[in-house]
Order: sequence, then C-alpha cells, then structure tokens
Amino acid sequence: MGSVFRLPLLPAVLFYAAGIWFGQFELPLKGPLALFLLLGLLGLWLLFLLLRWQRKGSWLGLLFFFGLGMASMQSYVYPDLPHHHISRFTRADRVLVEGTIVRPPERRPEGTRLRIEARTVRSENHLASVEGRLLLDLKDPDPAVGYGDRIRFLCRLERPTGFRNPGVFSYERYLAHERIYAIGYLSDERLWVKTGDGFGNPLLSKIEAWRDHIRAFIEKETQPPASSILQALVLGEQGRIPEEVRESFVATGTAHLLAISGDHLGIVALLTFSLFFGLMKRSEFLLLSLSVKKWAAGLTLPCLLLYVFIAGGGISVIRAAIMVFALFLSIVTDRQRHLLHSLGLAAFVILLFSPPSLFDVSFQLSFSAVLAILYLVPRLYQNVLRIPLLPSGVSHKRKIFQYGMLSLLVTVVAIVGTAPIVVLHFNRISLIGWMANPLIVPWVGFLIVPLALIACLLSFVFSPLASLLIALAQSLTDLLLRVLGALASIPLASLYLPTPTALEVLLFYLLVFLGVHLRRGRGLRWLFASAILLLIANGLYWGFKDVLRKDLQITFLDVGHGDSILIEFPRGKRMLIDGGGSFEGRFDIGKRVLAPFLWKKKIRKMDYLVLTHPDPDHWKGLLFIASQFTIGQFWDNGLTQRMEASAPLWKTLRQRQIPHRSHNEQSDPLWVNGVEIAFLNPPAFTPPTDRKRFSTWLNNQSLVLRITFKEVLFLLPGDVEAEAEERMVRKGHGLRAQVLKVPHHGSHSSSSLPFLERVKPDYAIMSVGKGTAGRLPHPSVLQRYEALGAKILRTDRHGAIVVRTDGRRLEIRTSVREGP
Repeated sequence: MGSVFRLPLLPAVLFYAAGIWFGQFELPLKGPLALFLLLGLLGLWLLFLLLRWQRKGSWLGLLFFFGLGMASMQSYVYPDLPHHHISRFTRADRVLVEGTIVRPPERRPEGTRLRIEARTVRSENHLASVEGRLLLDLKDPDPAVGYGDRIRFLCRLERPTGFRNPGVFSYERYLAHERIYAIGYLSDERLWVKTGDGFGNPLLSKIEAWRDHIRAFIEKETQPPASSILQALVLGEQGRIPEEVRESFVATGTAHLLAISGDHLGIVALLTFSLFFGLMKRSEFLLLSLSVKKWAAGLTLPCLLLYVFIAGGGISVIRAAIMVFALFLSIVTDRQRHLLHSLGLAAFVILLFSPPSLFDVSFQLSFSAVLAILYLVPRLYQNVLRIPLLPSGVSHKRKIFQYGMLSLLVTVVAIVGTAPIVVLHFNRISLIGWMANPLIVPWVGFLIVPLALIACLLSFVFSPLASLLIALAQSLTDLLLRVLGALASIPLASLYLPTPTALEVLLFYLLVFLGVHLRRGRGLRWLFASAILLLIANGLYWGFKDVLRKDLQITFLDVGHGDSILIEFPRGKRMLIDGGGSFEGRFDIGKRVLAPFLWKKKIRKMDYLVLTHPDPDHWKGLLFIASQFTIGQFWDNGLTQRMEASAPLWKTLRQRQIPHRSHNEQSDPLWVNGVEIAFLNPPAFTPPTDRKRFSTWLNNQSLVLRITFKEVLFLLPGDVEAEAEERMVRKGHGLRAQVLKVPHHGSHSSSSLPFLERVKPDYAIMSVGKGTAGRLPHPSVLQRYEALGAKILRTDRHGAIVVRTDGRRLEIRTSVREGP
C-alpha cells in the first residue's frame, strides 16, 4: 500500500474528502475567518515548497485540502444567505414568484418536479428582486415546459422539511446539497403560466432539445414498461420506471444498471474503440502512416462526450467519463497508465466542483466497486486461485473458461466491495446478484444499450431504420424484464438487513483487505482473528443491549400527517402503535420512513404491532412492517378485517400467520415487563347508524391505551373525537396522565375541555404534518392546552419526540432543538 500513498494526488483527495465529511457538522470556523486561515495555509505551503522543505510542505498541503473540504461543505449546509434570497420569503401568505427552470424537468407518474432559479417575488403589492433556487412540484406528469423556460406561479413558500427522525435520511440536507433552501406549494394547479423561453445556456438548451427528441421517439415507438427502461439507459431518466419493475432489478442486485455509470460508458467506449480500430486496420495506408491505436482512441473520445451529453451528465456519468477519458488520453499521449491515479483524478474533479457528491450513493458505490476490483481481483486471481492473469499457450476452451472465471470473480468482488454501502443506504442485499449480473450486464451493455443508442441517433436522420432497431431493443428489454421477474421470484433472492454502524463497515473492509494478505505473516493473521472477534462482540452487544434495559422509552415518530409510536419496554420488548401513511400517493411511509428508523436501531422484530383504527394515515405504514419484520402479535379494535380499505394489511397478516387479538374497554389490562397496558376505548362493537358521519364514527372507535410504568402514565387516544372523550369521562375511566398524545392531530373536534381537565397532562404531544390541508393543529385546541399549562411538543416542529422514564422522572429529547 505504500506505493499507493506515494502517488501525489491520492493523499490530497483523501484529506479533501475527510474535510468534506467533517464539514457536514456545524463548526465555529466559517466566513471571513475560515477564508483567512485557508489563505494562510496556502501561503505557508507555497513558501515551504519554495524553500524546498518538502516533508513539512506536504503536510501543510494536506492540511490545506482538509480545510478546503470543510469550508466547501459548510457553504452548502450552513450557508450565509443574502437578505434578498428566495428562502427569506417563506411565510404563510402566498407570493407570486417568477423564475427560470435551470434543470431538465424530473418527470414521474405522479407529477413533475422543477428546479427554478428565482428572479422576482411579489408580495402584498411589493415587487422584490431575489436570487436562489427553489423546488416546485406540478401534478401534471408532462407539462409543456422545459429547461430554460421562464414561468410565473402563485405559491406558498416554505423551508424544506422531511421526516425528521433520529439517524435517518434528511430531506433538508439532501436539498441543501443542491443549494435549494425553499419549496413552493401550489394551492391550485392552474396558478402557474409560462412567460418565456430560451433563457438557458444555448449549448445546454440545444442538448436538451436533442434529449426531448429522443424521449419523444422512445415514447412513440415503444410501450411501457420497456419504454421507461430505455429512457433510463439512454437518457438517464428513471422517474417513470414502475415500482414492481424497479423491485425486480433491486432484488436481483442489478439496479445499478438503471443508472448510467461505468458499466454503460465502459462498454460503449469499448465497442466504439473496437469499431474504429477494426475499420482502420483494414487500410494498409493507415497502418503504415498512422498509429491506428492512438487514432481509434482519439476518435472514441467525442463519441463518449456525445453519450455523456445525451445521458444528462449525472454524477455517475461524469465519474465514469473522467476515468474512461483519462484511460484513452493515456493511450493517445503514450503516458503510463495508472488506474488508481485515474480514479483519484475522477474523485478529485467531481468533489472539487460538487463537494456534496461525497454523500451521493452513486458516487460511493461507483468508487467502492472500482477500488475493490482494482485491488482485489489481481490478488485473488493470481495468489488465491493461482491462475495466470493472462493465460497463454492453452486451448480456446480453456481460455473461455478462465475468462469466464475472471468475469465471475469481478462480479463477486464488486458485490462484496459495495455490500456495506448498499446495506447502509438501502438496508438490502441481493443473494443472487453473483448469478444475475454476469447474465444481465452483457445483455444490457452489449445488446440493449448499443441498439437503443444507434436507434435514437438514427431517429434524427433515418426514421425507418431507427424504428426497426428500437423495436428490436424493446423485444430484448421485454424478455429481460421477464427473466428478471423470474429471478426476483426465487425465495430469499434478497434480504433486508439492519443499518450497519461505522465500526461494522470499517471492520468489514478491514477483513476483506486482510483476507487477501493472510499468507504474508502471522501478525496479519492475528489481526484478522482479532477483527473477527471484535465483530462478534459487536453483534453480541446489539443482541443483548435491550435485554438489559431498565427504563421505558416511547418515541413519537415524525410521519407527517399521521400517527406512529414506538414503545421500548424494559428488558427488550417492543411495540409499534400505528404506522402513518397517506390517503393517496405512492409514497410508502412504512418502507421509506419507519423501516429505516427501526433498522437504524437494529430492530428486526416487533413483539406487538398495534393499529388503533383503520384510517389510511394509521394503517398504511404498517403494511411493509407486517410483511418484512418478525411480528409477535397484532392488536386492533376489531375493525381491520371488517374494513375493505385495510384489506391489504389483513391479507398480509393472514398470509404470515401472525396471531391476532382485538381489544376494547372490556378487555383486561395486560402487563409487559412491569408496564401495565389498559384499554379505555372502544366500547363493544356497534355498527355505524349514519353513513354521513362514518368518518367520525370510525375515529371514535379508536383503540385508546393507557400505559403505566410505576408512577408515570401515558395516554394514547388515537383519533378519538369529543363523543368518545365524553363517554370515557362519563364511564369514570382513569384518564390522568403526565404525557398525552393529542387526539386526532389537534383537530377542533377533539381535545374537549372536560376530557383535558380529567387528563391534566404535563406534556401534550401532537403528531401533525407541516402544511396539512386541515390547518392542524387548530388554534382553539392550542389555546386549551396552553390554558392548562401543558408543554406542547409537535412533530412538525420538533421532529421525533423521545420520552424516557425510569418510572419516576421524565426525560424528553427532540430531533430538532427548536421549531421554526
């Protein structure tokens, strides 16, 4: 490894990347002071180089790159925005915004996402010039706008907020990486108009016009779902790929093919180079007068550049392009090729222009795969398998076998090298990827991609042949999807896994590194054994950590408009009450929000899964949890199997044979490891009598739980409204509780005064989404809680709210320190 670090670029890249990573945290050094220190380091470095103090100068240089990385990242996540920035106009009132679309529209089945550079804002008859980008979503999946168009729209501006739960994906941070600090919300889809076009970069506008032509050609000549796959492979647009098709790619470990990256660009480069090289070799004049190899490499470069433009120039495309360009330029210039140096150059260029790319999953997967292949394959192939890397003097059958072995080894090494990052980001690993990739990668790379690319280029000049080729590409794509569907249906084709910790990722890569060097000495073998023991100890810690728990912890999760509550009992038992969910839309709260939070906590089993009542904003998120987690028991109010809307959840519960218990106010209290759970609602089942008030009746059937741990009580009333509240007061139920989950998200139809006077909560916790249609919580409800002296905590302002108690004292933490 010493030779690697003697390469001048690689240490600089490593220190710069480390600085970017530290820069994601808020630091005291920023602004003019940070700039002054950086300039001082740069000056000292140059001075030391002039004085030929190489070693000291090298360390100063590395320190400069580290500081540069921190400062670059700070400018994204903790920016010093000017007073006329668009984000300064976030408020409840609607404003009229005019701006220019600066990125190609992101088209999806549920709508179109626009990234807009704002120019003016009109508010209350005041017109102001502004700067900065904002995000705008349109429900129209194919609006008549594109890159460089100027639009005007009436919207409500808000700061970006995602689901703010501890340790999981941050939507605010994701948008900050694109320098977007405001989102526009249209109250009416008709409140926007195109006011002009041609305001973009002329070259990019021309390229986007080509892409529009290609997109229209693919949509006209092919049928879904093949058309969505072809758009992803040619244009890099994945938004219209159906979820079930995407799932097949993920389950088989071939999802990387949907993003244009090194696989596609490398194969296109190889085929283009081979074509030019083969044609030029046929001419004796060219062979005698030119270096055919250099000219073939030189002619390949503009073809690659064209593909990069057509593909949209994403991070994975740029990374692959820089590496392939470096490789072919080394051929043209007779330079010694060093693939690690090319990889370092690609990383440095990308991070220099876009520091947040370090946190981009495609960036991490691309570089980890290439690093693993470059470092592990030669050592495993020659030292472990003991096969000559370039066999000679053997039969063609033997060569085919050995190259087949090499291809399989490359696939397995790439899977191993990216496995921790895949699990870190997706909590999933494919067990058949080693088998699927050697089949699917050539199928896509050598057949579908070249055919589709040639067809799309020919569509500009000769439509009949283009139509024939794209039809052939569709046939191959349809067959591919059938094969992937069959492979994905294999039992245990893929597994969901908990999120690995930083220690686990480091230990995994350490074991992989040491595994190919075990023959070098006893010291390495001892280190390998120690790493395995440390990994086992880590597993034992996570396995027994919760068993030793003595306190009760309840987490009110941020799921937007909906409810979801995780209860962690003493000695390791767990209960999840409700799962959030949306009344419409494709976003899966269970898969995208709840499961990552649980996996981050290493939770794979839920002893009790509870549904208070079958409203979509309570049951939809439980569907994924019920299907992918081990469930001990399912509790409800007796309506899950009766309601047609919650039929998918009931079907999953039956298929997995999960024990089911229905509770009401007549149910006896249950004890879980020293914690009492009492059921205060609903009454014995009575069918609704007024269909017009069905929603109210359903809310009043909510399962109401009172959780008692020694001297501390929690009341979790679901979505009960005033009628059920008054009935519980009238029945004389013990309602006093220090912590109350505010019923029905703070609706004015709940939290009646007699009910609150009986509960007398010290803390009122509201599970509410930002910008909800019903303007929840209602101002009158907030006034009632304030009059009682209760401290109000809200998931829309504080994120997830964690309450921990030893049975006497309460400790409350929030994901966000202070709401906006």
